[in-house]
Amino acid sequence: MLRLLFILSLFMLSADKLTPIRLAYHIDEKSQLYLLGSTNVNTFKCDCKDKFQPAILEGEINPSTRLIQFKNAKLRIKTKLLSCRNNVMNRDMHKALKAEEFPFITVDLLNAQPLHNEKEMQPGKVYSYNVNTVMHIAGISKPQLMQVKFLRTKDNLYKLTASKDILMSDYDIHPRTPFNIIKIDDIITIHFEMLVTAGK
Repeated sequence: MLRLLFILSLFMLSADKLTPIRLAYHIDEKSQLYLLGSTNVNTFKCDCKDKFQPAILEGEINPSTRLIQFKNAKLRIKTKLLSCRNNVMNRDMHKALKAEEFPFITVDLLNAQPLHNEKEMQPGKVYSYNVNTVMHIAGISKPQLMQVKFLRTKDNLYKLTASKDILMSDYDIHPRTPFNIIKIDDIITIHFEMLVTAGK
């Protein structure tokens, strides 16, 4: 899921140019993506252990509306690389996500709309964007709107953060625990904190 957040930062680098846009990126290994949930007993955290290679993304910007339209931008996450630091919980979560039948969680990135009026990004200042996506989880597809916060920390280094609440029942996900003694809440939060190096 890491790619979902940093795609926005890459296109912001060339927001003052006409279409098309083509940018290269690399995600730092210190970036974080994890799920937060709770039960009737305690809370839990599941980390994404997926790694991503340097790649190139394309899209275009509407100069009048400033809407960023992404071109065939897809993210695939291997479901079994989600780790809850507990072998039993990992097994139950992977089963609930139907990892054998649907080995990947896929995110289609559609577009992003800036929530500010500045034309040029200032280092050290946080900017917000609404990002429209479609998430495909366990064989079910749902549109999801995410608000992403973007911060330029150095010349080519960017930090992106976002949190999104999702109902597991929307994707027909019903995690089970031994003897159903522990009840898992329907809402989980996907949290992103990414460091991205970008260049043309």
